[in-house]
Amino acid sequence: MHDVARETIIDKELTDVHSHGETGIQRFFDRYREFINPIVCVVLILAGWLKGESTPQGMYLALAACVLSGYPIVRNSITSTITNKKLNAEVLVTCALIASIWVGEYVAGAIVVLMMNIGELLEEITIAKTGEAVRSLMELEAETARVIRNGREIEMDIADVMIGDLVLVKPGEKIPLDGTVKEGRGEVNQAPITGESALIAKEPGDGVYGGTLNQIGVLKIEVTRVSTETVISKIIDMVHKAQAEKPPIERVADRFASWFTPVMLALACLVWIVTGEVLRAVTVLVVACPCALVIATPTAVVAGIGNAARRGILIKGGAVLEVIVKLTTFVFDKTGTLTYGAPTVKHVHGFDDVTKNKVLSLAGTAERHSEHPLAEAILKCCREEEAWPLDPESTEVIVGKGIVAKKDGREIIVGNERLFNERGIELTSDARQFLDDMVESGATGVIVGEGTRIVGGVGIADVLKEDVYESIKDIKRLGIKKVLMLTGDNKKVAQAISEGAGLDKIVADLLPEAKLEYVKKLKAQGEKVAMVGDGINDAPSLVEADVGIAMGVIGTDAAIEAADIVLTSDNLGKASEAIALSRKTVSIIKQSLFISVAINSAALILASTGEIGPIVGAIIHNIGSIVVVGNSSRLIGYRFKKNN
Repeated sequence: MHDVARETIIDKELTDVHSHGETGIQRFFDRYREFINPIVCVVLILAGWLKGESTPQGMYLALAACVLSGYPIVRNSITSTITNKKLNAEVLVTCALIASIWVGEYVAGAIVVLMMNIGELLEEITIAKTGEAVRSLMELEAETARVIRNGREIEMDIADVMIGDLVLVKPGEKIPLDGTVKEGRGEVNQAPITGESALIAKEPGDGVYGGTLNQIGVLKIEVTRVSTETVISKIIDMVHKAQAEKPPIERVADRFASWFTPVMLALACLVWIVTGEVLRAVTVLVVACPCALVIATPTAVVAGIGNAARRGILIKGGAVLEVIVKLTTFVFDKTGTLTYGAPTVKHVHGFDDVTKNKVLSLAGTAERHSEHPLAEAILKCCREEEAWPLDPESTEVIVGKGIVAKKDGREIIVGNERLFNERGIELTSDARQFLDDMVESGATGVIVGEGTRIVGGVGIADVLKEDVYESIKDIKRLGIKKVLMLTGDNKKVAQAISEGAGLDKIVADLLPEAKLEYVKKLKAQGEKVAMVGDGINDAPSLVEADVGIAMGVIGTDAAIEAADIVLTSDNLGKASEAIALSRKTVSIIKQSLFISVAINSAALILASTGEIGPIVGAIIHNIGSIVVVGNSSRLIGYRFKKNN
């Protein structure tokens, strides 16, 4: 009776969200019309029972209830048998209904189909909860935008907004489309997209996502994506497709259900032949319906993937869930995954009593107009330490060596040893020791000079994210045997940067193609490998791994295409959440399959021996289905408890 359970769950969510514009009466009817048929049937059955089943009035009332409740079941069974060439569970109920009417058990037949319809209605109500993720995501999409054109504010449908349009977003309003802040400052709640609980400050130049909430400040945003290409629309599409994809465990259940129906028909005939009791055979048909078995997997997958999506974890299909359960090895890229991917000043040293602030100020003055990543790190440190740089009169970038600036007739040199040698300045022992120390610590060392005097050094390096150690600890706690890091850095630098991360092995000096080969090597050794990377230069390895996880790459098409799981933020802890949620989902599926088989088997024995009748059989059947759906619903609010 649930051949299209998965599609029904998802399509209902899409319909419910987009059914705006109806009148109150229409909405009331749409919401409660499914209850009209059961209520009318209950009235007819009660009236028939009071009149007496043996009386003409009682018989006609009961038959009317049979027709009203049985029509949708009989119609679907005929459609499935003739059109789809498939014997589904509704064929069993149709046979049971016909047999009940044949032997004159009109009230029993009416009650059986009524119980089936009520049970399915209760299941749909419960199932709707497992599909809340799709609905809640779709509700994030704004319907209109306030566009500024020719100096005027125009309210328009988001489908009509074009790339380059300027939209105005006031405090408390949804940001309608993806874009870049052009004017204003504010704080935005990005939790629906990234799962971050804290408000994120936004200022000119920062990117924003449609569907997020501007809570503080007025923002003018230049649109960079149309409504069909926004991050939220991609997420909805991905979640929708993922929930609709059948994992291997469900395909096994489908195959089981396909031959189960003819076997149960044969069993019912056998019971009838042996016992001579038609009602006993009817009861076998009623309890045999494998509804609970069929809906066990789709409800769990929909609930699990939906829960993950709300937490910023986009899982691309039910099949991925099953592979995650088998993982033995996690492989991390370094830059942008375990580290922030941006140079940071870690060390500042002054030589011969020169202060750190003096060294920073000189370095910042030289780098003030440079666009080099190391310059950005130095200037950021200047702001943090309040070592204000001056505005140089001229700057000259010497590629691969450093930069030379002039201020008030003085020459400021910031660079490596080769630059100083070219300027005829010999490094002091302090400067040489500083450079050696930086190499040992995995940092890039630059020397700062004023005129012919060497005044200090600045050490710059990429640094580990704050949550790396705890995240790796959580991954190992979930049963992952080995956690590795693959990097293009030399081994000394890689070891220095990753010290204290809890990694089992570091493999350095690898180009992207070498990373791919290493993943292949691990798989050849029998390991089930998850590769975690930024989804751009690691795309080949992400595809090759048993499970590819791209993180912090929201809106990057390459990452979404390459990876099996996309983490919408840079929070490494989401990887352990994905493992835990996948394992919980597969565990729930197995529990539900066991429950459905156990209840069906027990009910078949009781029905075959005559211990229960059709009505009790229908009740037991529906209890099994509701228990299975309720078990899947536990995934809606599941949270992985991390190490504290």
